[in-house]
Amino acid sequence: MKIGEVKSKSMKKIIIIGGGIAGLSTGCYAQMKGFQSEIYEMHSIPGGVCTSWKRGDYLFDHCLHWVLGSNKGTSLYPIFKELGVADNIEFFYTDKFRVVKLNNKTITVYTDVNKFENELLCLFPEEKKSINKYISLIRKYTKFNPPMDSDFGNFRIIDLIKLLPFMPSFIKLKSVTIEDFLNKLFRNQEMKEILFRLFPVKKLPALMAVMPLSFMHIKEGGYPLGGSLKFAQAIERKYIKLGGKIYYKCKVKKVIVENGYAKGIKLDNGNIVPADIIISACDGRSTLFDLLDGKYLTNKIKEFYNKPSLWPPIISISLGIKRDFSDLAEIIDFKLKEPIIIAGKKVSWISFFHYCHDSQFAPKGKSVIQTQIETDFFYWKNLYEKDRNAYNREKELVLEIYIRILNDIFPGIGEDIEITDIATPVTWERYTGNWQGSYEGWVPTVKTFGVTLPKKLPGLGNFYMTGQWVFPGGGVPMCMAQGKNLIKMIVKQEKKTRN
Repeated sequence: MKIGEVKSKSMKKIIIIGGGIAGLSTGCYAQMKGFQSEIYEMHSIPGGVCTSWKRGDYLFDHCLHWVLGSNKGTSLYPIFKELGVADNIEFFYTDKFRVVKLNNKTITVYTDVNKFENELLCLFPEEKKSINKYISLIRKYTKFNPPMDSDFGNFRIIDLIKLLPFMPSFIKLKSVTIEDFLNKLFRNQEMKEILFRLFPVKKLPALMAVMPLSFMHIKEGGYPLGGSLKFAQAIERKYIKLGGKIYYKCKVKKVIVENGYAKGIKLDNGNIVPADIIISACDGRSTLFDLLDGKYLTNKIKEFYNKPSLWPPIISISLGIKRDFSDLAEIIDFKLKEPIIIAGKKVSWISFFHYCHDSQFAPKGKSVIQTQIETDFFYWKNLYEKDRNAYNREKELVLEIYIRILNDIFPGIGEDIEITDIATPVTWERYTGNWQGSYEGWVPTVKTFGVTLPKKLPGLGNFYMTGQWVFPGGGVPMCMAQGKNLIKMIVKQEKKTRN
């Protein structure tokens, strides 16, 4: 089938820009509802940020460490089933969310809330009263099953009734940052610092210090075995089986607009592809300001993009090592004796995630470990654009610093490293198009948690947006759900138009 060919005059054609999780999911639901859809993806593989890649005998991954939706009793599971994930991906559930090492203290954050409580009480007995309050909240939210398959603001009445017992604490927890929540609840400074390391993003609401631990207790925070790309490919296979078409290495340059309606797309190579409906499931800023020339903006959109609050860009380091780390917790955080400077930014904590629970990542007896370090996008962007050699040297320097730190923790490990890989925020931008290399779009702050940006733009018909750039917080499961909800909206709109 040639690009742009229409299969049937009776079927409306949808073009989806972007073959990440949001685009693939939207495409699947478009096919299920009788549309003819095509996805145009600038990369050579599906998944966008949700990806993995081979280096020699090792598999490296920088996306999914745990994901909601794998538990049959939750609102997201039917979406996992519909998109082919539930039947094709096996999930691993760890007993230890992570281990945190600070000074002479080591705390194991068990996914079993009772074990976690005992661990906290053993280390900080003087905080017993506050620990009880914190653990009580976690226990309470194990029964919290929000309709995450719905858009905020569009919950059904029955869903709202189910949420009523949680609303007082929910409103409080979403209205205060994790830092402020911990500072108010606990006195011990070490304890506050350790607990902040569980979700170390300063702007996040305190809900994020409670809900993930609740979900993990009920086996809802599973790791998809085989890695992130395999997860994305499961949805890609479903999409193709449903009759969808996906074109790789096809970068969209412009959305064609005539008389206030989106009519098609123009590709980088100059080809024009017509369609009845255009959906952008790619980077939000590129869509609004490049593909559409900044012509269709609401005040809310302007506010978000003029004063962006993004997930912090990161450096991702992956190592293939001829050592077996399977006896350690999957995630370990270390506080450094003295802060160091990495890419111009002070770093006080270093962590790593190993994949020994997944046999597809390394040969037997060997391991992949990976770390993510917050960094400054513009530091790397300036280097990349002005001096490519300096950019590469800086990457090598960061790698050397990290290996030196690991050598202090695991003596002689440098000699066991067989393969290395380092990605900067510029790498994210190049391969996925994500603005400022932000891997998950808008960070959900106290102000923006639960807020959504418009899926339809003023003055532009037959055009929609979906994915992490219309929903602060992003994340793979929510992008999957967004696709389903958007197609529902389009079907409703089409019925209204016909009537």
